[in-house]
Amino acid sequence: SRSLSRTPLFQVMLALQNVPEPEWRLRGTRVRALPMVAPAARFDLAVTLTERRDERGAPAGLDGDVLLAADLFDEDTAGALARRLVRVLDQVAADPGIRLSDVDVLTADERARVVERWHETAAVSAGGASVPELCAERARRSPDAVAVRCGADAVSYGELEARANRLARHLRGLGVRREDRVGLCLPRGVDMVVGELAVWKAGGAFVPL
Repeated sequence: SRSLSRTPLFQVMLALQNVPEPEWRLRGTRVRALPMVAPAARFDLAVTLTERRDERGAPAGLDGDVLLAADLFDEDTAGALARRLVRVLDQVAADPGIRLSDVDVLTADERARVVERWHETAAVSAGGASVPELCAERARRSPDAVAVRCGADAVSYGELEARANRLARHLRGLGVRREDRVGLCLPRGVDMVVGELAVWKAGGAFVPL
């Protein structure tokens, strides 16, 4: 059932206001616009850009504001999002022909944190053995030990090895060879692990879909 506390269509909005301001000319009356007090957030995050023009009507830049749901975002997070948007706009304005893949959203510090510090996952391999080899060895030593558990489903190393071997033989029969890519479209669960291990055993690389 629909929740009345939020829009059912989207949670994030980016709006560009580029329609010229209306001029009211009323005989005997002087009209001026009053600034609007920021309303309550209607979306999780709303970014509004307003085109600014000079006295000749030529484009003279953009003003912007961010309206956020305070129970989801804090001010520092919203500020970081705004700075990233400005960084993207600066790059596109400087080089309108730039490829999207070349637009850098992160600062150098942010990129170092994401790419280097968050991914310090180097580990010593067990004698250079591959994952299929390690699973097969564990299945020989502890065939009844639980290898994969997802909710109420659980399979032992022996069962995992048997199921993966059957599927690997089937994949090889279909022509899967070393370094072939095999698409896997499975929900999270035991079958996904069986499929991944089977693709490795067949010599391929799995591609999650």
